[in-house]
Amino acid sequence: MKTSLGCRTIAAIAATMLPLALVSACGADASDDGKTTLTVASYGGPYQEAQAEAFFEPYMKANPDVKIVQDGPSENAKLRAMVESGKPQWDVVLLANDFGNESQGKWLEPIDYDIVEKASLLDGYADKFRAGADVEGTVLAYREDELPTAPTSWADFFDTKKFPGKRAVNKFAAGGILEAALLADGVPEAELYPLDVDRALKKINTIKDRIVWWDTAAQSQQLLESGEVTMGLVWVGRAVDAGKASPVKIDWNTWLSQDAYWMVPKGSPNAEEAMKLIAYMVTKDPQVAFTQLIDYGSVNREAAEDETVRANPNRPSNHLDTQVPMNDDWWAENLEGVMETFNAWVPA
Repeated sequence: MKTSLGCRTIAAIAATMLPLALVSACGADASDDGKTTLTVASYGGPYQEAQAEAFFEPYMKANPDVKIVQDGPSENAKLRAMVESGKPQWDVVLLANDFGNESQGKWLEPIDYDIVEKASLLDGYADKFRAGADVEGTVLAYREDELPTAPTSWADFFDTKKFPGKRAVNKFAAGGILEAALLADGVPEAELYPLDVDRALKKINTIKDRIVWWDTAAQSQQLLESGEVTMGLVWVGRAVDAGKASPVKIDWNTWLSQDAYWMVPKGSPNAEEAMKLIAYMVTKDPQVAFTQLIDYGSVNREAAEDETVRANPNRPSNHLDTQVPMNDDWWAENLEGVMETFNAWVPA
């Protein structure tokens, strides 16, 4: 919920860019060679490379009358501008969980669940205007070599006596720190929303002098790898990568949802073909293939239970029983005001 939400997209792109085929006009019904052209926008980097290998290339091979052209980076504002101009250049777009809620439906086509098999998706990943792409998460990662014992809760994250050292935290109000603070302060998961922002900031104040704020995913990973922090609130992919180079582990006893979704811009001339592509991308085999290329979980029920997916202890879809879902609708309505309060409180 990328930084969870829209900033994750920007951070992911800044970290590493994938050379993409860029398009200057809206997708045509057919290309010069008679094929239907679908323009798909995603985040770029290794993430989009994995999507191309697991989804786009196999789909074109199975459907020789379809040509997929990649674009990026995807952005909420860019999608809205395209739709409002009446000339959407994207047929399928991947965006974070801060977009695609019903309040934003005027910019999107409803997902056609006569084409996309809704029952095959995990609970919570089949919405009116978006279909889940993968299961991601914001997790508590820690240096097992620098702590006397392993942390097992958000309360431990805020306990600097029992768990000494600095904490890496995303400098973004919707990055999970407010939810983590409230959970650590004893708020039941079922009563998290509406967020008590003042209470959350009061709790964060107890460790404010121990926080190292990060702006990009690469920074969060480096802070853990270097040992500058003993714990961090970071995206699961970065925590896993940090663990490949240093003794970094993940506490899966509680974690925050952070996901990506496939959407179809309102007015796409190829909406039906776009739905067919989405339907393919969320089926079992492509989902399993994707999880073998990048450290995220599957949104397909069968794929999530596949032995190759289950074998990885750091696959988010293996820990859905301890996932704390972030309330996307609440954030969509309150992000601007909470950001003003948070930015006035956080150090410059």
